[in-house]
Amino acid sequence: MKGWKRVVDNRMNGHGDIDLTKRVIRINKSKKKNKKSGEILDSIVHEEFHRKHPKATEKTTYKKTKKIIKKLGTKAKERLYSRYKK
Repeated sequence: MKGWKRVVDNRMNGHGDIDLTKRVIRINKSKKKNKKSGEILDSIVHEEFHRKHPKATEKTTYKKTKKIIKKLGTKAKERLYSRYKK
């Protein structure tokens, strides 16, 4: 985890983005869909999965993201959210 920068960027078009070369993960917290359906957590977990498994396909990443979120407890969710404050 060290060496990675986590950024809230509400100006970006998508919900989340990762730059493996620059070691930056960006999350857009302003998307209406994000706010309503809890997709902020989904975006965070999705991009963090890409960080840990950069060669995984999008299909695999989506499947694993759903499984990870189901298993996350309240404290784990809070820790993830706390990495992306703004």
